[in-house]
Amino acid sequence: MSDSEYEDHPSAAGEQEKELQAKLDKKREELATLQAGREKARRLAEIQEEIAATERKCREEAALSAAEAKYGPLGLRTAAMETRVGLVILRRGDGIKVRIWADKHGANPSVQACRELVRPNVEYPPIEEFDDMVKEMPMVLVTAAGKVLELAGIGSKEVGGK
Repeated sequence: MSDSEYEDHPSAAGEQEKELQAKLDKKREELATLQAGREKARRLAEIQEEIAATERKCREEAALSAAEAKYGPLGLRTAAMETRVGLVILRRGDGIKVRIWADKHGANPSVQACRELVRPNVEYPPIEEFDDMVKEMPMVLVTAAGKVLELAGIGSKEVGGK
C-alpha cells in the first residue's frame, strides 16, 4: 500500500502497526526467555565449578597433611607446587640417582628426561592424574623437575656446570 492508501484507510495502518508491535513484543519475550535460560545455565555451571574446586581443595589439604605426617614439614623432604589445575606434591628423590640424572642430562634436559626424574617422586596426585595434568599443561613437568632437583640440593648452576 502507498501512503495515500493509508490516508484513505487509517484503520489499516493502525492494524498493521498493532500486528508489527505484537510481533516485536513476542520476539522480545522469546529473547528474554533465551537469555534467562542461558544465565541460569551459567549460574549452575559456576556453582558446579565451585563445588569441584572445593572438593579438590579438600583432597589437596588431606594429601598435604598425609605428606607432612609421613615426611615432615614441606621444604625438607617434600615440596608442594600449585598449578592452575591442582596441587602437586613431590618428594625428594634418591640423592645418588638424582645426581646421576643431573650429570647425564645437564642444564637442558629433554621432556622424557624430566619425566624419568619426576614421575617416581610424585606423592600427589595419583600418577594417572599427574600424567593428565602434564598432557594439559606440559610445563608442569619441567617445573616439577626443578623442584625435585631443589629437594635433592642441586641448584640450576650445579646441573649445568661440572
